[in-house]
Amino acid sequence: MTRFPVLLRLGKTNAGLLALVFFAGCASLKSTSSKPLDQPMAHADSACRNLNANNRRAYNEAVASIARQMDNRTPDELRGQLSSLGVTLELPAAKLPLARLHAVQGSIAPNDSPAIGAPILLEYDTANAPQYPRDGLIIPATAIYTRVHDAPHLSLLIKESRVQLNGTTYPLRIDNSAAVNAMAKRGQHIAGRALSYMLHPATIGDGSRIVLTEPYDPNKIPVLMVHGLQSSPLAFVGLTNAIRCDPVLSQRFQVWAFFYATGTPVFFNALELRQELDRTIHALDPHDRDFATRHIVVLGHSMGGIMTHTLVSSSGERLWNALFTVPPSRLRGDKPGVRELDEGLHFRRNPRVVRAIFISTPHRGSKMADSWIGHLGESLIHLPTGLQNTFVDVANENRDVATPQARAFHKQLNFSAVHTLSPNDPVLNALAPRPIAVPFHSIVGQHNSGPIETSSDGVVPYTSSHLAGAASELVVRSGHNAFATPDGQREIMRILRLELQSAKQTNEPVSLAGR
Repeated sequence: MTRFPVLLRLGKTNAGLLALVFFAGCASLKSTSSKPLDQPMAHADSACRNLNANNRRAYNEAVASIARQMDNRTPDELRGQLSSLGVTLELPAAKLPLARLHAVQGSIAPNDSPAIGAPILLEYDTANAPQYPRDGLIIPATAIYTRVHDAPHLSLLIKESRVQLNGTTYPLRIDNSAAVNAMAKRGQHIAGRALSYMLHPATIGDGSRIVLTEPYDPNKIPVLMVHGLQSSPLAFVGLTNAIRCDPVLSQRFQVWAFFYATGTPVFFNALELRQELDRTIHALDPHDRDFATRHIVVLGHSMGGIMTHTLVSSSGERLWNALFTVPPSRLRGDKPGVRELDEGLHFRRNPRVVRAIFISTPHRGSKMADSWIGHLGESLIHLPTGLQNTFVDVANENRDVATPQARAFHKQLNFSAVHTLSPNDPVLNALAPRPIAVPFHSIVGQHNSGPIETSSDGVVPYTSSHLAGAASELVVRSGHNAFATPDGQREIMRILRLELQSAKQTNEPVSLAGR
């Protein structure tokens, strides 16, 4: 915003003058009655001149009428129409091109609400911005009518939370959930393809990537959400809304999501997560200066929790030695395939991640992977030909140097995500006890009543979700999607507030040595 917010001290008018201005159609505006914005602008000008704590509703109704006329217009269309009325349009500064404006359907704020303005949505073109949703980025804003140097202005605000008009400071009306819901509705085709992306990972098209749900802010802590098997980032819509609608968390956190095809092996997915996080950070913060890229909270659900574990721990040789008795340099077969396997099983914790939240995570696998349902899923998943051939080649060429556990587990040469979530997967069992280098929290679902120790969320038993050493562990009455329950969401938001307190107490820069 170039000139807003400004401190406006507008003169008071008496009731007679208000009526004169109202019925004259606002003489300060260029009147063209054929234009649909003429009357709403006149009403807004009258309400603005007389805005005080007792008549906010009239002002809000007038600006809401303007917002309804803005719906689905391009900035140029709106600017041209406002210009004909002598009104200046002030848009927020943004790196992305603004494509369209949208009204938010809903009632006026309650009479006792101190907030002013009209909630609207701004849609940005993301065709050349791979860090954002392909279908466009939609963010919440507030429309404010005011007068600057006695000239009418319509300002669209995205970063401000308060504004001063007529010598009084007011909070701004904004609808954060409307933007999340609009993007979710537009992205339903992704949620609908989650099963297809699991069964046919190659159909994901342009591949795995981290997606930002709002413009990157170098001063906000990212919450990176990693979904599980047969799911998508759309699973986190409710949780994202809860964070966005919290007045404190929305100002201090930004939500990122990892989008990937879930049918490929767990540790291949984890490798892609680590690589995509590095690429995203380099693209957003090429000079490595931002607070945001050094203070990341990662939230992993189900299989996403296993992938998250590889961001906050170091493998050492434990994972590799669970499969092979010789180092990578002595393996036979496809060299690029061996290199990829090496990178997948050798990693060091990412020091940019400062806290982890595990939700319904099968750290020690799920027996469902070994059930008839699991075997059916395994048989239906078709890995990309190159990936399948690589794993088969390496496994066949190196049976003599594979551990007994690896030979037994991989004898069917099935490398699908479902198979690698089995309690018998030697790599999964090697990762579970790896020390986690940051504070971490567990949220565990309990589907039925009874002792916690023998409980399950219907997919993952407590004995697999539990990790010793957690800063906190909460068991909620829930199925597998514990993050979608009110108790689960309250716990996540509690943890985020805890991170805010930790960030305030820590003034030392994050060390990135050894990356």
